[in-house]
Amino acid sequence: MTEAIMTDEYLVKLAQQGDFEAEETLMRRYKEVARNKSKLYFMAGADEEDVVQEGMIGLFKAVRQYNPEKNAAFSTFANICITRQIISAIRTASRQKHQILNGSLSLSNPVGTDKDDLCLEDTVVNDGADNPETLLVLDDIIDYMLQNNDEVFSQFELEVFRRVVAGKERDAIAEELDKNRKSVDNAMSRIRNKVASFIWD
Repeated sequence: MTEAIMTDEYLVKLAQQGDFEAEETLMRRYKEVARNKSKLYFMAGADEEDVVQEGMIGLFKAVRQYNPEKNAAFSTFANICITRQIISAIRTASRQKHQILNGSLSLSNPVGTDKDDLCLEDTVVNDGADNPETLLVLDDIIDYMLQNNDEVFSQFELEVFRRVVAGKERDAIAEELDKNRKSVDNAMSRIRNKVASFIWD
């Protein structure tokens, strides 16, 4: 059976039985997924290659821990594990008072090359424009929090946030939810503060 027609789930079964070639095939298939996920956090201030490595560790754990009887498709489970590992690394770094994690991961690295004074902490708590990259990071972390049964967000906050992520203007969201603009802005501010508290507390 060629690699192209082997399902992820079949490869996982082989890998869990000790087939290193099957494991390597899965790692190759999902390396770009881990890299793309990691780029969200690089753009928000972390060191890119080290966050990629955290993503690959998450992928490795997904291969080892996947249970077809308890989980959905492997692709879904792998995505969750990659996110979990990256966020866990960032939270660990934050507990070390923004010091380097394993010699490389820092929350205080700049965002890209044009905003040398902006780091992950600033990105998460800054309630300015709804920057697409920042929204992707927030969405990732919020999904992680919800998957861990964190009920810190109100239904209104989640409704506002999902609409913002979908690209709707805040004035339009206020009208759609029959609220004023200030209520929508306040909901977004609370969301950012809650995400920041989750990461840095």
